[in-house]
Amino acid sequence: MLIFLSLQGFGQAFYSTRPDYLSSKAERNNLFSGYRYNYPDTSIIDEHNYFPRNFLGNLGLPSPDYFLSYGTPDMGFTFFNPPTQIDRFRENEIEYYRSKGPYARLTGIAGSKQLQIFKLFFTTTYKRVNVTLKFHRYTSQGFYLKQQTYSNNFYLTSNYTTLNKRFGYYFFILNNSNKNQENGGIKDGTLNDSTVALDKALLNVNISSANRTNSETKVMLNPWLRLNKPNDSLKGPDSLKGYDHYIQFKSRVAFNLYRYKDDNSGSDQFYHLFYRDTAKTFDSSHVTQFSNEIDYAVMSVNKKLSASAGYKNEINKVWQYGRSSMTNHLLVGDVVFRTNLPVKKDTLSKDTLKHQRFFESLFNLQAVFAGYNDGNIKAESNSSLVLDANKRHEVFFNALFERRNPDYIYNNWLSNHFQWQNNGYQPQEQLQLRLGARLGRYIGASVFYQSIFNYLYFDQVAFPRQYNNYIQNVGVTLTYTHIFFKHLGLGISHTLQSTSNDQYIRIPPNVTTAKLFFNGDLFRHNMQVQIGAQIQVYQSFKGYGYMPATQVFYLQNTTAAGTYPYIDAYLNVRIRPVSVFLKIENALQGFVGTNYSFVPGYYQPDMAFRFGISWMFFD
Repeated sequence: MLIFLSLQGFGQAFYSTRPDYLSSKAERNNLFSGYRYNYPDTSIIDEHNYFPRNFLGNLGLPSPDYFLSYGTPDMGFTFFNPPTQIDRFRENEIEYYRSKGPYARLTGIAGSKQLQIFKLFFTTTYKRVNVTLKFHRYTSQGFYLKQQTYSNNFYLTSNYTTLNKRFGYYFFILNNSNKNQENGGIKDGTLNDSTVALDKALLNVNISSANRTNSETKVMLNPWLRLNKPNDSLKGPDSLKGYDHYIQFKSRVAFNLYRYKDDNSGSDQFYHLFYRDTAKTFDSSHVTQFSNEIDYAVMSVNKKLSASAGYKNEINKVWQYGRSSMTNHLLVGDVVFRTNLPVKKDTLSKDTLKHQRFFESLFNLQAVFAGYNDGNIKAESNSSLVLDANKRHEVFFNALFERRNPDYIYNNWLSNHFQWQNNGYQPQEQLQLRLGARLGRYIGASVFYQSIFNYLYFDQVAFPRQYNNYIQNVGVTLTYTHIFFKHLGLGISHTLQSTSNDQYIRIPPNVTTAKLFFNGDLFRHNMQVQIGAQIQVYQSFKGYGYMPATQVFYLQNTTAAGTYPYIDAYLNVRIRPVSVFLKIENALQGFVGTNYSFVPGYYQPDMAFRFGISWMFFD
């Protein structure tokens, strides 16, 4: 407690509470998309939930996707989508910022089994040039043999607009480096009453000397130029009429490496097929992608209506025990409508923007008219009604339809243990719909619908297959957090999921997370304290198996994930710029059953202690 109190004497000289101090927007058609409030989240309700659950059992390992989610990548060639989505920055997560001054946040987390996490976020704007850096580095030994992981992920963005808004650019560099050992799961496959209490490092694993590397580097430059002269705002209402005309370029280069090395594949007897070397395995896949896009855009002076159309060229080169090259030619287009809604004068202050309420609708079309993915098309519409940007009150509706060729891995693959060529699988079609609302950080609801035709999957022996019929999936998510009697807090989050064919789609029907905590404001509201417990339960379902050689999750029908209660105890503390948490994870491990596994042979961590501290700087 003395340490926490002493931190008040060492705070920085400046601390901003302006809701518009930071604004951001995600990477897309950057000329059209608008910046939104993104003031740092100072709530400590979820401070202890520092990372999503990895279903393979250790931070940094591949993890299956057991939750229905909205969205798909851009049209074009896709070699392989590695199952490390929670351990890397994806391109649609890249954000551009504008700030009223410098801002930084440093986070450090440590705990059992050499868990070490460092996160850095920094942004500043100087003379209309913004530079932003996000960096994540973490490593963890894991509770079982051969589970060590290393991750270094960062992206750097910059954006600039001249004072007369005649010229500007967007730019990013993205790098993800994920390395991990592969153990193939424990040999017996499941724990029992006698092994659940043992040191898990004593249990034998299926693979003794294998490691995996995924490396991704992307660089993008997006300059734009307004073709017409600016309107004179001093001329009155007539200056808000008419249109501005733009031309923008977007060039991107990407380098991807996927490597699997197993020095004892011949002696471990985990694999039954050997195509090139029966003593050891060294599989390596290299993918290089170049894309260039040019767009003509028109935007009304009052920013209400914008439209663009353009051409995109894509060149892809793949090396995997052989070389191949694929080219695509695409037509792309966007239409954006945005209008500000009336704001009551008594809700305005010097720290709020004039337009907190607005409606925005974005429509995007991508079509491949020649090349490797000829005939592929994607149409997407995203609409949102922002009722209060400061309080984050919003209603949204998203719709997406696409016809997309299978990823390269489904039709062609050359490795030491798996080989197939020219499978000839048909394009997969899908429709996605999502409707939802957010009322701040603590109340939210959404409904998701998905229809898939020609679904692609990996069968019981980890070979690619296609289901030539329709599959419908539905997901509902509800979240609610409230503090009663000023001190007693309750938080509930529930996800309901269903599929018309659980033979191919593996998802838990119900997932519930509930937390009960005591909340206190001490020392004249300078310190926030929360102490509580959290329980998370997944309804029993048959999960996927995992194949280390190809890094894919495949169908299995021998083992079901149990309905196991994951219980955590935690303490969260915040003294304005500094947040601290203490946490005991899976506190009842060994007392409430042995089936805490989502993938056969791989178990969730045993009881573990975690500690973290996060510090914000505004100067």
